[in-house]
Amino acid sequence: MNKMFRMLEIIWLIMGCIGVIMVGYFVIAKDNEGAIYFLVFTFACGLMYSVRKRQRKKFEAAAQNRNQDKK
Repeated sequence: MNKMFRMLEIIWLIMGCIGVIMVGYFVIAKDNEGAIYFLVFTFACGLMYSVRKRQRKKFEAAAQNRNQDKK
């Protein structure tokens, strides 16, 4: 389960990086209106990355507490 949380976290981070690249491309080569959509996408990816990271850390802490209780 921990690997799944970690993988989802990395996927959101990669998507956020792609969004940053697309914002730069649209600002330089195309119009600023197109860049706004990718900027919103980038912020959404950043938000989901932070949510997933927080969720993974809480899951790891709960799993560690369960393991300590068993001993």
